[in-house]
Amino acid sequence: MSYQLPLFPIDEPLNPDPIQLVRDGAALVLSVSGGKDSDAMCHHLLERRETEGWSGDVVMIHADLGARVEWQQTPDYMQNLAQRKGVPLHVVRWTHGDLIDRIWQRYYKDPSRPCWPSAQMRYCTADLKRGPISRELRRLFPSGNVICAMGLRAQESQTRARRPTFSLRTDSSAPTKGRFVYDWLPMHDWTEIDVWDCIRQHGNIHHEAYGLGNHRLSCALCVLASLNDLINGAVHNPDTYREYCRIEAVTGYSFRKDLWLSDLKPELLPENMLVAVHDHKRRIT
Repeated sequence: MSYQLPLFPIDEPLNPDPIQLVRDGAALVLSVSGGKDSDAMCHHLLERRETEGWSGDVVMIHADLGARVEWQQTPDYMQNLAQRKGVPLHVVRWTHGDLIDRIWQRYYKDPSRPCWPSAQMRYCTADLKRGPISRELRRLFPSGNVICAMGLRAQESQTRARRPTFSLRTDSSAPTKGRFVYDWLPMHDWTEIDVWDCIRQHGNIHHEAYGLGNHRLSCALCVLASLNDLINGAVHNPDTYREYCRIEAVTGYSFRKDLWLSDLKPELLPENMLVAVHDHKRRIT
């Protein structure tokens, strides 16, 4: 008879509570993107930390997808947020380039399959966010309890509504002997109104993209973004827009199954790029 060894240590606290853990000195990692939800989360948790005397370390962590991909204001905004809140900011990146490099890598590895990230294949999150963040957390906190707080809300989508508000990370790289890493969604039940109320109560400072018309914020042209936010991202980040449309023109794969990005603001694109995309569309139909 063979026995399978447990993947994780068996001395994990029973029914752990995030508030009790941070009161007892667990490290608190604030995952920030520049978006309104992570901003409000920082305001809320740091205020509680000061009021309740949480004693553990606290840091902010931001996964930078690259200057060609992010809103151009995002790096400075993240630094300013950290300075305003008095919390160290750790910026992590994929070691092999940016998201555009990753898309090209995926295409040249196998040109027969679509190269863009999608709701079903979010390798942008896995490769350029979760991976670099996990490595940085192991470096910063090699032992003890680590709580990674994220500003995900149930109101945003059915997928996020189903997520547990507190859970042990179950990837094999997270826990080690005497070290437990948890994901915490402290604003899971907040509404968008709650988020903006919190931001107004803390100075009404937010990423410039919201003032330019964005409803949500991620990278400049997120594959999951609304049509409004994609058009807005293209108008205010034209170089990024042209880089993405070049991928469509060369590979023949549309940005999403239902959307050619080059159709949104064709006046920003060179004629040869539009011709190449048109030829791909004609072959498909």
